[in-house]
Amino acid sequence: MNRLSGSMITQQMYTRERRGVYRSTEGFDTVAKSESLDNNFVKKILHPFCLYDAPAELTARGEKDEELYPPALHLFHTESNETVIGESRYLAADFTGQRSAFFAHNFVVPPIRSEEIVEGYGDWLHAGFARSYEGEPGGTLPELDSIPEATRPLDEPSDPRSVLSGLGFTEELFKALLQAVMLSVAGKKKIYVALDVPISELSQRAARLTEVIFAALPYDFRRRLGVITYAKEPQSRKYIHLTFVEKGSLRPGDRNIEKDYIFDLAGARFLNTDFGESRQIYADLAWKTLVEKGGSLRDFAKFADSLLLGESADRKLSLALYNELAVFYEIEQGNEALYTDNKNAILGGLLSYLKPEGKLDSRVRLNDMFLERFDREYDLIRKKGIPSTEILEQFKAYYALPGHNYRVKIVDYFINGMLNCQSGGREDVLAAAYGIIESDAELSEAFFKKVLSQSLFRRALFEPYLESRLAAAAGTADILRLVGHFGRSLPEVLQQAAVRDTFKEYLLEKLQRESDPVAAVTAVHEAVQQAEKQRRRGGVYPEALSVMEELGTVADRFLLNRISLDELTMEQLLEISFLRYRDTADWQPPLDAIAKRKANALRAAYRWFGEESPDEEIFAGLTPRELDDVQLLGARWLKEARSLEPFDRLPLAFYHSSEREGGPLDYDALLDLVVRKAGNDKETVYRFLDWSQHSWLFASSGKKLWPNYKRAVLRYFLKSDREAFKNREFRKNHLDTATPAMQTVYNEARAQLASPLARWVSRSRFQILISGSILGIILIAAVILLSQLGGRGKDTAAPVVSPSPLPAVTGGPL
Repeated sequence: MNRLSGSMITQQMYTRERRGVYRSTEGFDTVAKSESLDNNFVKKILHPFCLYDAPAELTARGEKDEELYPPALHLFHTESNETVIGESRYLAADFTGQRSAFFAHNFVVPPIRSEEIVEGYGDWLHAGFARSYEGEPGGTLPELDSIPEATRPLDEPSDPRSVLSGLGFTEELFKALLQAVMLSVAGKKKIYVALDVPISELSQRAARLTEVIFAALPYDFRRRLGVITYAKEPQSRKYIHLTFVEKGSLRPGDRNIEKDYIFDLAGARFLNTDFGESRQIYADLAWKTLVEKGGSLRDFAKFADSLLLGESADRKLSLALYNELAVFYEIEQGNEALYTDNKNAILGGLLSYLKPEGKLDSRVRLNDMFLERFDREYDLIRKKGIPSTEILEQFKAYYALPGHNYRVKIVDYFINGMLNCQSGGREDVLAAAYGIIESDAELSEAFFKKVLSQSLFRRALFEPYLESRLAAAAGTADILRLVGHFGRSLPEVLQQAAVRDTFKEYLLEKLQRESDPVAAVTAVHEAVQQAEKQRRRGGVYPEALSVMEELGTVADRFLLNRISLDELTMEQLLEISFLRYRDTADWQPPLDAIAKRKANALRAAYRWFGEESPDEEIFAGLTPRELDDVQLLGARWLKEARSLEPFDRLPLAFYHSSEREGGPLDYDALLDLVVRKAGNDKETVYRFLDWSQHSWLFASSGKKLWPNYKRAVLRYFLKSDREAFKNREFRKNHLDTATPAMQTVYNEARAQLASPLARWVSRSRFQILISGSILGIILIAAVILLSQLGGRGKDTAAPVVSPSPLPAVTGGPL
């Protein structure tokens, strides 16, 4: 026995005396205790259990015989892990001899020895307590190596089932009591039991029943169960779960106990003891093994305790958990029907214990049990059996556990089982098996490597798998995801030309079904770009990226063939990826003549509508037919556009050659488009004219527009805008600020739009000037002549002759 400090069992005695340890006057108090026993512990923990309330049956008849009063044994465990074993005994007379009293004796087992309850509960429940204290009040009690054991009656039954049958417990009733005890320890409900035995035998028979219960409990419940073998009335007490009470004290309608577990064997009344019709495996196991003197139950208790090391208290006290462990235990003992009836649940339950790190080694019995079940399932596969998807899931989960050498066998199980599915026509199970394999990268890699290593397996399992996966793909994105999956798990698959060709075939099939092929091909390229980014971070293997790039090229060639220039929208054009990075000469294998023509037109159109300020250089190298194609396409978009601005793109739709003398554009058609799109908004036309005067496409030099453009501008004003030069805003904002070349055309247009008189004045300006000069000379001569004649009149009077008026000058030579 360990005699180190703190390992000894201490004692305390309590009764009515002249004085005690804690009071100097007569009354109930601790009269003696071990010196090392903490005073606070005595007052707060022990004193509340130092009491005795005599049975109503005995007090009613004034019974004086102390031996007929049942002692009240209590056994419980504190929060600080001490175990208290005590007894309160009725005394007919106290030290005065004048009144009844009781005597209590407690043993306190220190925490360091708390584990002794696991196996030593029988000795503690039958402890040898003192019946009185003979020393001086306030004395010291010795510390003990062990708890003394009382002599048991010779006629006391030793067989647990005899104990139970003697108390009226059937199998079902005992199972209910056992489960109630376990639920009470794990929760807050209390258990009250009224045995149908003479009152004087109650405590002894209750202790014996408690010993049977302890034997049937797992270790963690033994470490926590608190019990009192006699109480006059049901009363909830701290640390106590199971209380045996006097007959007749469990009264119907008592609201204080209506939610607790009631086993009134004396009154044949049971409350809250129905735990459902489902089989309670642990209770069954406990009942079956009771007659084996605890041998099997002791083995099970050790088995369960070893599995629960490190688990939380709540889990250790779960009744459902022990039902599960009992199933495992019974299977281990040979009850194979429990496995056969519910394979998935058993394997899943075993795995839940094996998955935590390190548990594969520490829970050897469960691991062996799982592998034995695996071997049995493998035997069924060898006999051409069809595996269930649930079993496959469990074996996949076991495959992922570190530290075992069954990986090769598990892969073989999958291969052989799937071959059986194929030959047996179970395509549903086969498809599910592939999905299970794909969900675990390591299993997938090992499986497909094994399958690809043998031509039989490859033809039977890989090629149909690839076909089915590609056929089931909803779209191009799923195909690329499958490429990525193989790139991560089995990159060597992607090195095979046949596999790459299969991917290309199915990609084309998916693209042909797309309602918007441009968007679909764009998505392919976006996936390739994303894969490239991930490759730089190590997330995508080179083999996968290589296949994705090939698929991108296939998609581009498909799109090039599929596109119709008559139906293509500008938005779609700008989404076409290959126009950004691939010249026509970059296609491998080279494009045929028709595809090349379309590609050249599309690339020119992409530069036209995708670049800023495009010019005629985008048409360089195009054949006349290709130029027609791209200009028809661009013209259609310009006509459909809501706005003409910016104007940079407009001229390219009407460009024909830089070598024509009249100018490189079809200016009449261009201005017609501008005027038509502008509608009533003349200002838009003026802004276009302002913009055009600075481009060589409209002005061959800074002072002269191209002849054909000049003619088209004049035609515009004469035909569509005759009032422009009367508009002050036009003159201020456009006419006055025009370049010399454009101003010349404006002046000519204004002249042609002037009135007939204004046009005549403009044409006859020189003649009018000459006529006016002559008239002025005549007038001057006439004035001089008149002046001379007036001077003579002073000498010779002459009649005054009024000159006739000159005719008005209306223009033209005189």
